[in-house]
Amino acid sequence: MTDDATLELAARWLERARAGLTAQERAEFRRWLAERPEHAAATDMVARAWEAAPAAAALGGFSAPAPTAAATEPRAVRTMPLRPLAWGGGLAGAALAALAVFWAGQPVTTRYATGAGERRQIALADGSQVWLAPGTRLTARIGWFSRHSTIEAGEAAFDVVHQLRDFSVEAGPMTVVDRGTLFAVRVREGATPRVVLARGAIAVHDRATNALLAEPAPGEAVELAGTRAVTRPVDAEALLSWRDGRLTFADTPLRDALVAFGEQGQTIRLGDPALATLRISGAYAIGDVESFLSALASIHPVRWTRVAGGYAIERR
Repeated sequence: MTDDATLELAARWLERARAGLTAQERAEFRRWLAERPEHAAATDMVARAWEAAPAAAALGGFSAPAPTAAATEPRAVRTMPLRPLAWGGGLAGAALAALAVFWAGQPVTTRYATGAGERRQIALADGSQVWLAPGTRLTARIGWFSRHSTIEAGEAAFDVVHQLRDFSVEAGPMTVVDRGTLFAVRVREGATPRVVLARGAIAVHDRATNALLAEPAPGEAVELAGTRAVTRPVDAEALLSWRDGRLTFADTPLRDALVAFGEQGQTIRLGDPALATLRISGAYAIGDVESFLSALASIHPVRWTRVAGGYAIERR
């Protein structure tokens, strides 16, 4: 069935439901919804379009005629070309206008990219929010029946609006399927692919085989080691604090802190590799690296200097 035909059939079912369904018809409607994910997604879309109908009608100069007696009589469900019907019996002017407004923006494919040291917050066509870390390339497609993003490189955090349409993210060897959630996905050269779940529910699949790898709980991270997924507890809010321009550490090895700054476009080098095991705690503004370095020097026997391209840490 084509997308248009599915939307039309969903509209017909909702027309009947508004007029009243018998027990048998309700069972038939439930079966139809369960047949394919696209059926539930189409019903959700049409219902939301009808909710927007009065505003869309006002913008388009439509008015809603009074319902007729025939509008309350159930009719057989059948697919037919979409056309204006009586207000109480189908997609009249206002509802048609609302669907036109809704369809005009669907599907939407957009590409985003950030440079070194650049962070960006964007709103997708479905209302979901995405934060891009520096050096990130992402393509987002919001379709009629699904929502899909691909991270080519970098890291992105997603605060997903809950809908019946699936929301998935492909990144490196994994696909993350979301249920209405806040999570972050990292896929950087030289770093282990990682997913961090702050709230909600996700499923992590192998991108090549679609095999389920992990279903983490909020406050857990999934890291891929080859084809194996390792799940461990983390401070998810701390790992996502870069969205607000901060990096948060809790007894973190210096090597990991410097990697985190490096991923945010700040270059800090160690003059002595043995310094990598020093520990650091606290929250630091990404754009104020010198405060971080000064805090480090106040608790450890090190000093820092500015060098070409960034900073260097040496023993004191």
